[in-house]
Amino acid sequence: MSQRGRSRLVVMLSVGLFAGTVLAQVPADNYRNATVGSGDLSATDSDNTTSDAAEEPQPQYAAALDGTGLISLSSRIPSHFLWGATVAGGWDSNPANLGNGVASGMYTLNPYVGAQISTPKTQSLFQYQSTNTGFTSNYARQSMNVASARILGNLNERLSLDLKAMGSYGQDSIRFLGSQQTVAVGEVAGIGPGSASYLPNAGTVTYAVQSIGAVYRKSERDTVELSFSNSFNHYSSLGESNSVATFNLAYARDLSPTLAALAYGQGSAYYGSLRCKSYGSGAGLRWQASERTAVALSGGPQLNTSECGTQQGFAYNASFSTQLTGKSHLYLLSARQPTASYLGPGLWQDSASAGYQRQVTAIGTISLDIGYVASKTLTTVNSYRGTYVDFIYGYHLSHGLRASYSYRGYFGNYGGTGLSRNVAMFSMVWTSEVNHDVR
Repeated sequence: MSQRGRSRLVVMLSVGLFAGTVLAQVPADNYRNATVGSGDLSATDSDNTTSDAAEEPQPQYAAALDGTGLISLSSRIPSHFLWGATVAGGWDSNPANLGNGVASGMYTLNPYVGAQISTPKTQSLFQYQSTNTGFTSNYARQSMNVASARILGNLNERLSLDLKAMGSYGQDSIRFLGSQQTVAVGEVAGIGPGSASYLPNAGTVTYAVQSIGAVYRKSERDTVELSFSNSFNHYSSLGESNSVATFNLAYARDLSPTLAALAYGQGSAYYGSLRCKSYGSGAGLRWQASERTAVALSGGPQLNTSECGTQQGFAYNASFSTQLTGKSHLYLLSARQPTASYLGPGLWQDSASAGYQRQVTAIGTISLDIGYVASKTLTTVNSYRGTYVDFIYGYHLSHGLRASYSYRGYFGNYGGTGLSRNVAMFSMVWTSEVNHDVR
């Protein structure tokens, strides 16, 4: 590492340590009331506090692209803009993704902007974040751009729509250094298996996924759910691209106020580097075991056409989230599904992730996450296995400012070649929200 690089890294970390020492005694603001998970864990206590809360529909959440947790899509939240930035510095053991890579100091700047728009019948959320990374050693700068959109609409008392879109473009390796991309597991912000989806020397990746879902309330107890999604990816260095379109139809029946049973059928069509089809059906349960505990499980046979070359046999989705105490959360995720994601063309993915989050002081939280993902070997694509782990201690400072110390580890195998990477970072995150009537 050059002398100039050492000086730049020392200055950045020294500023962070000084800010943490001086401001740690400042009481935390109510940082994004709609945010839970990596934000203030007690924020969920503000939900459903009104006397008529029990009559309101199940709350829905979207993940914040800046890694601060979940954003509530509640109709009671007024329209507003969101913006902020994350500055981080630290150490990366393997920026070049080599078997014997040379370590380097690193620093990132991640600007973030978004807008949440509310009308009597719709909730819309639009977000964009750019991750820009430099290294103190002789490595090229890298960048990744991520954008997402979510629109919920109630057309009438029986019919509702849910539109989602997300896309990213940039160097694949930088995802390991950017803001954590959380997923909603009930009311808990979890780290999805995408954290372990990481290919060595993949170059520039283009990834996009879109979906539209409709829910029709046939009766007081019966619901019909219909969804269609399409995803696409391309890696510049691997010369591979693929897409998969998936159709799902489900019929759900409420057995009690907290328990629902469902039956589903789904079909997937792969096109691009891989061309074949997959069909499946199954059954499942959704159980709201308590106010803070949710369980969902579904699965059944999944058969591929002969062009696929091999059979998946079985598909499933499982999730569990709970608030253990007033200050701690636990989540579990697992799936085996047809997909096309950051892993490139593949017939399906086996994935699992789990995490624990706890508020340890009035302003501080700790979290531990682990994820695993694997893809099936094909003639055009190598097999893949990846495991991801992180540990974070974060604390609120003041006026939307948050600091954190984190460790991220990655251990993977692609086509028989092993890869490991370790990163230690200090981060400062600032987020501001201004209510603004844009209706």
